[in-house]
Amino acid sequence: MDLISPGYGLVFWQLSSLIYLGFWIYALFDCLRTDFRGPHQKLIWVILILFAPVIGTFLYMSMNRRTREKRLFRPDFKK
Repeated sequence: MDLISPGYGLVFWQLSSLIYLGFWIYALFDCLRTDFRGPHQKLIWVILILFAPVIGTFLYMSMNRRTREKRLFRPDFKK
């Protein structure tokens, strides 16, 4: 009966792998859809995500274009 029901450690690693796979697929497709400033930036990011998936996905998600945008502080005091 132990062979049929996996332990909680196995379930944890399977869920972690599934979540990571989702992040990896999102990072890859987001990178392919994004227009970068430099001509070779997209190629470099795709190679990094494909050949160093853990580091490449983490770096792309943390250095994503949305997080790098400068947010302007424009308070509306006229109300």
